[in-house]
Amino acid sequence: SSIEQMIRDAVISSKEGEQLHREVTKALENPTIAEWFSEEWSEIRNENEIIVPRGESARRPDRVMTKGRRAIVVDYKFGNREQSAYTEQLRDYMSLLTRIGYTPVEGYVWYVRLGKIVEVTQ
Repeated sequence: SSIEQMIRDAVISSKEGEQLHREVTKALENPTIAEWFSEEWSEIRNENEIIVPRGESARRPDRVMTKGRRAIVVDYKFGNREQSAYTEQLRDYMSLLTRIGYTPVEGYVWYVRLGKIVEVTQ
């Protein structure tokens, strides 16, 4: 799993990994989060670049799920406080997905350690 990889890469300790695993397991009880990890999506991209018009730098959201023209983009944050810059970053991802033809596009910042999801509107 991603948590195990973080422990192997010494990003977090085993104890922190156990705590994070508990937090993620609890979070999956939330229907919004559970949907992100369900089997319903026709395509799931993790940390893949969004192709953008020439002259713009590539964007790499943590997770993009699509089914038909619907898209959901999620960024995971592991810090202990919210930051408005993350919301702006999500709006940018959402705008790009809209420009390439997805509608509706939903966006969320998931503050994993805070146990909070912030829905982002365009």
